[in-house]
Amino acid sequence: MPELAAAHHAYQRLLRHPRASTAWTTARAITTRWYDHQQHLTHRWHTRLTRLCAANPHLTTTGSASPALLARDLVIYPETVALARALAALPNQPHRNTGKALNLITHRLGLPHLASNANDPLRVFLTHTRH
Repeated sequence: MPELAAAHHAYQRLLRHPRASTAWTTARAITTRWYDHQQHLTHRWHTRLTRLCAANPHLTTTGSASPALLARDLVIYPETVALARALAALPNQPHRNTGKALNLITHRLGLPHLASNANDPLRVFLTHTRH
């Protein structure tokens, strides 16, 4: 899966950023919630999970464990890295730039838009957490 290798190289570059740790933790929490609640990237992630299961049949023969749960971190890895890099690069400015930040992140994730949900974890982070 070339997107996983590319994501790993991007992750290595992210590690050189001074806000890498915070950005990674935040991005992982956000993408995990999106995955668990089937938000934003569902089709892309289902396609990747299907490809991972085809390449690794043991994922589907692990007894009672769900392949969707077992492979979650790997499935969301490219988008987690992309989101972390975008978050690390955002200037620390007041929340009035939330729309601009959302547009940048949407572009980086290759999405046409993000759902307008006030409770979306990314929107909450950008609105209430950034200083």
